[in-house]
Amino acid sequence: MASSEIDRLIWLKRCSSYASFVPLVLYLPIGLALGVLRFFIFLHACLLSYLLPNGFPFKRLMLRVMLAVTGLPISTQGVPSNDCKKKVVIANHVSNLDPFILALLNPLILTLEAPSPQLASAKGKLTTYDIPGDRDHSDTINVVKNKMTECEEPLLFFPERLKTNGRSGILKFSMLPFELDCPIQPVTIQAYRYLFDIRVSTHSSTLFEDIAWCFLTPLTLFKIRYLPVTEKKRDESKEEFVVRVQQNMAKSMGLSASQFTHHDVIEHIKSVTTKERVPPPRIEPQKSPELTMTASPQPPQPTLTSSDAELTKMVKQVKDVLPDIPSQCILSDLRKTKDVDATIANILDGRIDPSQWKDTPEKPMISLSQGLSFKASNFENNARARQMSFQERKQAMLEAARLKYRTKHGL
Repeated sequence: MASSEIDRLIWLKRCSSYASFVPLVLYLPIGLALGVLRFFIFLHACLLSYLLPNGFPFKRLMLRVMLAVTGLPISTQGVPSNDCKKKVVIANHVSNLDPFILALLNPLILTLEAPSPQLASAKGKLTTYDIPGDRDHSDTINVVKNKMTECEEPLLFFPERLKTNGRSGILKFSMLPFELDCPIQPVTIQAYRYLFDIRVSTHSSTLFEDIAWCFLTPLTLFKIRYLPVTEKKRDESKEEFVVRVQQNMAKSMGLSASQFTHHDVIEHIKSVTTKERVPPPRIEPQKSPELTMTASPQPPQPTLTSSDAELTKMVKQVKDVLPDIPSQCILSDLRKTKDVDATIANILDGRIDPSQWKDTPEKPMISLSQGLSFKASNFENNARARQMSFQERKQAMLEAARLKYRTKHGL
């Protein structure tokens, strides 16, 4: 249940289905030509922003007009309050273009809470301030307060710390911007793309990817709304203050205030990525009950791997002497003895029962042992004589096996 709710808060893919790309393919020739034209206009806007000073009249208006020509119109509702100089601006986060759009409307300093990988692209392009991460919480608050006294622009925070889609809800806010004992200026951001079902941004997309899709598609509208400045009440705790601001921002956008934090979203994305990488388990076909009941139990048969090259050679030597013995039976004993003669002796002495093993029938090879008789000429009366006869026949078989091996390998 929690996973489905988090899936509604974020976008992991650029489009909802492959069918969304069909109209885009037909539009692609027009989109590429429009994208190239908009790219050069955007370069002129960046050059104009760099050359003109911040105090130049109508600078921000000119930049907004040029962005509208590139397919990025900005709609604003309300105005930022100028009643108090020292204040903190907080906004929800829907795309990598958010800090640039807010900085275009009003001068501010983007504050980066560690970790903020989605906002790292703003470094070097906007006035940013990295909160030191090697200090405890109280020292961090004092450092940020000192920074506020040094600068005239308000600090901009994205307390969600992650991008959401701005269509379902708002993540639970970070406590830091609400612990600075300053008035809070809430700002809501929503982005809409028309004519094509291509999402404005995804969780892992970069700034250049979002800009490229804005140039390619016909229109991407950003709606910015400034809410009234909010201050903490006397009988209100900091946690209640955070929840109240979050609910007010969600209500103004027609969304819900979620209880999930950015840590929950990160863990969910890790689990989804892990499931996509791990292959599905292999389902073995089930045996029918009839076969299970009638099948006779078989002894475990060791498998011959590529690392058993020496054993394979020894098995072949034993098979040349005793072709009727199954290979698995020979291999099982060779793993213990590591000796061809000892295995042959174990088979002839009856220490191994070949009937427990099954092997594919092989065509017997012509050997030197063919035509040789290892039977006793007569049956001795006493056990000692019979034992001597057995030892003699055994020794004769071993000598025949050695002779066959030497003849075959030219030894």
